[in-house]
Amino acid sequence: MPLDVQGTFVSQKINKIRWIAEDYVESKCFFTGSWDDEVNSVKVWSFESPHEEDEVDYPRALSEYPVEGDVTEIKFIDKNKIAVSLSNGDVKVLEVSVYDRQSPLREVFHFKKLHNYGEEPCSCTSLDTLEGDIATIGEDGNVNVLSGRRGEVMHSIKGADSCSLHSICFIKHNEVITGNIRGHMKIWDLKATNNKPAASFLLAGDELAATCIIHHPTQPHIILAGSESGSLAVWDLRMNSFPTSLVNAHSAGVSEMQFHPENPHKLLTCSASGELWDWNMEAMTKSSKGPDNQVTWMPLEDKKAMMVNSLIPALHKPINSLHCDKGRILCGADNEAVYLIKNFKY
Repeated sequence: MPLDVQGTFVSQKINKIRWIAEDYVESKCFFTGSWDDEVNSVKVWSFESPHEEDEVDYPRALSEYPVEGDVTEIKFIDKNKIAVSLSNGDVKVLEVSVYDRQSPLREVFHFKKLHNYGEEPCSCTSLDTLEGDIATIGEDGNVNVLSGRRGEVMHSIKGADSCSLHSICFIKHNEVITGNIRGHMKIWDLKATNNKPAASFLLAGDELAATCIIHHPTQPHIILAGSESGSLAVWDLRMNSFPTSLVNAHSAGVSEMQFHPENPHKLLTCSASGELWDWNMEAMTKSSKGPDNQVTWMPLEDKKAMMVNSLIPALHKPINSLHCDKGRILCGADNEAVYLIKNFKY
């Protein structure tokens, strides 16, 4: 079946979009977080057909939770709880009812002014979650680790960076990697007491912000970072501290990346240039075996083998967020629309 793309105008610039996973059936509900509005909000939506015979599903807003500032990130803590970072320096843990998605989101915890310059709050630019823990970063260059279960700050790294941090990713339970506005990447051991990075390196030579970082779902030592210039860097933490591959990809910054949850060879990326791409990463892993017969990732000069497909015609506004569930992909953009792509082959 061919790809089926449908866009729906929702009259809010969408900064983050996330499917709400269902057991055994295709997800119908999703979250959005808006930005650049007078009052921004986190909304719960459901895809519904107005008439039973219709094959087209339209998103309908079920509930709305207003927030102060822009929504900068939404990540799941568990099946029905999300961590939301905001541009006023706050982080909220919200819960959606398992049975009744119509009922408003419930605030579980509220971390106020988590990121600040003294009295003055500053943006909490991103966060990541792992097994109930939340790691947050902000314009103040600080890293905080919160408990999503107990609602307390467990660890803080003050002055982790001298400039604004843009991206963070858990590598394992006690390790995170951060990327700043100048493309400096640092790995932090959360058990260390000296607040010094365990490793640091540059994303690329030209001082570009690391806009998003993820790790490979089955090989957590493989890290991917998207940059402000639209390039994709890949490196293997076991072997070296600089990217093994740097692929010039989008024509503007990479907004978000996700490996397909059921096929780790499929990578999806979206960008500020309004593009949504699907990458076949299989070619990158097959190229060579390392010293102890481990798979190493493709070196820079062999990257002609990359297979990349564009999933929707390029929009004239940035696509800020994407989320994939089986054969369906959601993305949200600055043109105040939500797009659903169906029949995606994975």
